[in-house]
Amino acid sequence: MQEFLLNVADGIATVTINRPEQRNAITFEMWRQLTELCHNLDQDPEVQVVVLQGAGQEAFSAGGDIREFRERRHDPWQAKIYNAKVERALQTLLRLSKPTIALVKGYCVGGGCMLAAHCDLRMAADNAVFGMPVAKLGTLIGYNEMQRFVHLLGVGGTLDLLLTARLVQAEEARQMGLCNQVLPLAQIDQAVHDLALGMTQLAPLTQKWHKQMLQTLLQKPDLLDLNPDETALPDACFATQDYLEGIRAFLEKRPARFQGK
Repeated sequence: MQEFLLNVADGIATVTINRPEQRNAITFEMWRQLTELCHNLDQDPEVQVVVLQGAGQEAFSAGGDIREFRERRHDPWQAKIYNAKVERALQTLLRLSKPTIALVKGYCVGGGCMLAAHCDLRMAADNAVFGMPVAKLGTLIGYNEMQRFVHLLGVGGTLDLLLTARLVQAEEARQMGLCNQVLPLAQIDQAVHDLALGMTQLAPLTQKWHKQMLQTLLQKPDLLDLNPDETALPDACFATQDYLEGIRAFLEKRPARFQGK
């Protein structure tokens, strides 16, 4: 059985974590595969938006496959190798130049919650449950993962998840900033598809550069140490064909046909 399913249609790449009987728990090998998959999606000109979901309705992902932990994380050295693989996958997902949407149904906990957090948008069904109960296992998250949660939730929300190890229902997760919208389970597939389809009509360079600028801002919040490329980026769009097309389409009252050039 393929552990990741990929479908590309209408500019949307839908990636499905395909281990429903294990609540879509992610193995060590799957973290490696995810890195490769993200690289391929980034280079695929047919892909404009990426949707990440879990198979079935019970779980987006229950996190890392704990059955592997005795072998893969039995001491600090082995854990370092394992954690590096996870971190690389998460950072590759975060740095994808195309918008990413986590479609969350059911349990989204541990590594699954980290995975959703590293997408740009998180759309949750009303049966979604979020959490980072690592304190129940005696494990820690990494600095980069903690930084991502702080960016999304602030210090208070991050400490709430980590120190209580509690599970958070969808509406509370939305209020915390852990997801963007909560939708009825029966409607979320169509709603996310419509959202992603609308995003495919937007200027791809604008999407790419806004994501890039945001990461620069998060890393350099005072904006004092920008390099020349970072300083010039907000004006780069005015030298693109897409900018000319966008203005022309607006004046001609027609949909723009962006080419990513």
